Amino acid sequence: MSRFLGKLGFIHRRLWREDGLYRAALLFGPAPLLGGLLAGALWAGVQALDAPTRQLPQWATVRPGPSYWSTDQPQTVQPAMALPPIRADGGLAGYEAGWQVTTNPIQVSPMMDVEVKPTPLTAFSLDGPSVDVAQLIAEQPQTSLYVGEGRGFLAVRTAGVYAITARIERPAGPIANCVMRMGFGPRRIMSNVRVGFGNETMTYDAPQFDLQAGLYPIIWVFGCWHDHEVVGPGRMTLLVGHPGDPMPLPARANDIVRQVAINP
Repeated sequence: MSRFLGKLGFIHRRLWREDGLYRAALLFGPAPLLGGLLAGALWAGVQALDAPTRQLPQWATVRPGPSYWSTDQPQTVQPAMALPPIRADGGLAGYEAGWQVTTNPIQVSPMMDVEVKPTPLTAFSLDGPSVDVAQLIAEQPQTSLYVGEGRGFLAVRTAGVYAITARIERPAGPIANCVMRMGFGPRRIMSNVRVGFGNETMTYDAPQFDLQAGLYPIIWVFGCWHDHEVVGPGRMTLLVGHPGDPMPLPARANDIVRQVAINP
């Protein structure tokens, strides 16, 4: 037996030294391949058992981005509330025309991401479709950087297809950075930061909405700053296209309403 094993060892060493095909067959033959497959299956099993106990760090968690209305075709939106009774003067019972506005501090990142803080600094009401940066500055919020945030309801009295968007204007003067956001119902219409904005007028694309009679929540955020100070001039105007209008125009006096404050 020892002589037989010795001969096998001699043959193996000779072939290993002189025959490359023999070396390849020995390294990649059935036995090594089977061992590799078994090792791979074992590794996959260990990973599967370990996966449920591992959690991604917060920075690696995938989160959906903000949801925006499409501008391709009219979107159907349900009212948040039914249309209140109409008074003799044409107003809505329990509501008055205009916005409820607050000034809110903001934090601007080096990448120009604007975070609007939820705690308001000042509060006031605003009539008409436009807000000017000068009106925000006049409120004298006790912080260096802030924006205006307006809330109200689009009062739809006649069912049909409406278009909603905004226009921002900055006359000639020092350039500034401006943020403009607008939401309608559960989604945003736009969210934009203009860097180095000056002597320019910009109107955003207007999504269309198939609406029934009722009240629809609408919100905007607007402000301009340079370095670490809020600056003007600058103006934001809400544009509304009513059924049959060829293009959106500044909102009518009774388009936007706010709830009447109830004194205790």
